[in-house]
Amino acid sequence: MNYNFHLLSKLQRIISYYNKLLINYPKIETVLRNNIEKTNYDMIEAIFAFNINDTVRIRQKYLKDFLVKLSMFDYYIKVSYDKKIISKRQFEVIGRAVIEIRKIAFGVLKIENEKENRA
Repeated sequence: MNYNFHLLSKLQRIISYYNKLLINYPKIETVLRNNIEKTNYDMIEAIFAFNINDTVRIRQKYLKDFLVKLSMFDYYIKVSYDKKIISKRQFEVIGRAVIEIRKIAFGVLKIENEKENRA
């Protein structure tokens, strides 16, 4: 199974879902909306950079960058819920998807660490 593709497809699905929600953000929350959009693009960029590179250490760096961005995305979602911009149902759906993506990413990181230890 190609975990990189699985990770990317799950990420694209959740970003697509959340982009539909961003339309309803109030004008006063433009900073939050812009941060979410930037974080989404940064996560996709980190996954592409991870897939392109061959060196294990560089791949690990991009994967860790992705995990940091995913944590920030999770935080922005919590802030959006606390400010009552998204509903509890939307918060739960996104939360489950973030947990699933995080599990996949940590699994890929574990595989990368094993590759580095073998070398």
